[in-house]
Amino acid sequence: MRNPTFLNLVLLSGDAAQKLRTASAAGFEQVEIWREDAGQNTAALAQLAGEIGLGFTNLQVLRDATGVPTAQREAKREEARMFFQLAKQLGCDTVQAPASTDKQCVAENIDDDLRWLSAEAARHNLRLMYEPMAWSQIDYTLPQAWQRLQRLNLPNVGLVVDLFHICARGGSVSDLAGIPMHRIYEVQLCDVAEPVSPQEMERLFDTARHRRQLPGEGYLPIAEFVDYLKSAGYAGPVGIEVFNDHLKQLSAEAAAQRAFQALRRAWPED
Repeated sequence: MRNPTFLNLVLLSGDAAQKLRTASAAGFEQVEIWREDAGQNTAALAQLAGEIGLGFTNLQVLRDATGVPTAQREAKREEARMFFQLAKQLGCDTVQAPASTDKQCVAENIDDDLRWLSAEAARHNLRLMYEPMAWSQIDYTLPQAWQRLQRLNLPNVGLVVDLFHICARGGSVSDLAGIPMHRIYEVQLCDVAEPVSPQEMERLFDTARHRRQLPGEGYLPIAEFVDYLKSAGYAGPVGIEVFNDHLKQLSAEAAAQRAFQALRRAWPED
């Protein structure tokens, strides 16, 4: 089984067009693109991606779009509408909307917000990725997020498997048990040099945003996740999401090549 490969553009220096060309030249078939990159010149980026045969795994990040306090709900929904329009202009069919990290998150509003996001995304033929993050206020583990999606049964809303966030919360490959593979929209691989936990939130943030490692360069049990996903028949995109200040100081070409080599080692082609 051959899974599409992607790179999160956060790893690369340069402007958006340079990042697309560099990722493609390194061997990646898709990229995760940020709103900040996509909004620079959406039409030109869409055209360039088509010319070089590069796909968009997702557009990110629609932040804190679930559990929105009632007084802020309409403003957040207008932001979501604009986000979905940007995704369509880019030619991207999936939007990332993690579980809320807002301290004002209203638990009772999460279901309604997810239903609304699902319906609005469907109007644009888009999918929504709901990602549990280690610092989300609610649904901060994969089993919690899956329980909610399973209950709501929204056909265009799926999960992100991000090894950093799973392991930072003390999770393991057992967190994947019972999740149908078609409900996982992508797998993000990375590594860390030493354990982190929510009990040291400042250190966890620093590691997450500045010191993640390429897979195979740290202690995470990457092979266990890869073996499980492959044996279970996961057929979606798999790629690298690494925030690392040192790697970003390298040339974009060097960083992208190192990332692709690490991905191939961690997730070899069958």
